[in-house]
Amino acid sequence: MLRNPQGMLREGELIGKLTYGHSATLWRINLGWRRRANPQQYGFILDTERGYWARKEDDQTAAEADDPMSPRTMRVVPFVEDHKNCLLFEPTIGLEMEQMASLQAALKNAIQVEYQLEDSELAAEPMPSGDERRSILFYESAEGGAGVLRRLVDDPNAFARVASQALQLCHFDPQTGEDLRHAPNAKEDCEAACYDCLMSYYNQMDHRFLDRQTIKEFLIQCSQSTSTSSPQTISRAEHLQHLLNLCQSDLEREWLTLIEKGNFRLPSHAQRLLESCHTRPDFFYEQEHAAIYIDGPHHLYPERQQRDQAQTDCMENAGYSVIRFGLQEDWEKIVKRYPNLFGSKVV
Repeated sequence: MLRNPQGMLREGELIGKLTYGHSATLWRINLGWRRRANPQQYGFILDTERGYWARKEDDQTAAEADDPMSPRTMRVVPFVEDHKNCLLFEPTIGLEMEQMASLQAALKNAIQVEYQLEDSELAAEPMPSGDERRSILFYESAEGGAGVLRRLVDDPNAFARVASQALQLCHFDPQTGEDLRHAPNAKEDCEAACYDCLMSYYNQMDHRFLDRQTIKEFLIQCSQSTSTSSPQTISRAEHLQHLLNLCQSDLEREWLTLIEKGNFRLPSHAQRLLESCHTRPDFFYEQEHAAIYIDGPHHLYPERQQRDQAQTDCMENAGYSVIRFGLQEDWEKIVKRYPNLFGSKVV
């Protein structure tokens, strides 16, 4: 399941979209040999009695596999299922196949350098396929994941830093765009791609497409961008309006305005009923199980404060985090106490 669509803006122009999935279900499907005679015939021949895969698919074996009455063989499409943190990156401008392949390698390497990951800890795949590249899927391949992909949507400036890192890895000055021609310790110039920038053991199939020059301008745009996020599949602006429509007081609308102006993470719900404690928080962060209450002047009375404390105790005993924003408190200071929930303010 993918969530948290995030738009990347440069001078008000949308240049890309990030969609984050926490513990998303991923399938890797092997459709068959790349050079199979019939591209529309998927899978491999499996000898069901002996447990052997056929090395070569001749006409007789293929005919037998397609016969549902055959006791020996059948055609099988193998796949594996896993749960990984993933990030789908989709440029909003049309890029050629060579550019998408080069961008995939550059961003993967840059993320690894920025967050000090090993090459085996992060994987990247073209989507929907290697022959039709419209987006790039990154996922944390190490067991448990390092949590770095979440940072790319939590921090509004994180992707810009990664893009700057990618420019540097591609032998460009990230500040001026000047072509430095090679890595600091390299003796030969890099014309299109080398093992210091885009090429690696893991992307050998893409080596013929890689060209650092083709992605320079787009990476510069990304390095100058900021990102805005939404916890729903609709845009941040649409989700914000939905939350505003559900507000029941001016104080709630004032709190949402603070979150929006600081480009903090918006709540996923407003006025959501939590039946276990018979309460309806003003705002709610679903994934973090965090309830937000905006306390108006009537919460200053001792009797109401006792009710609020009992409500908080019930919520915390049920596994929820409770954060209250009082009328006389500095809301921005409260927000800054919880960077894991609200994210960091854009500066």
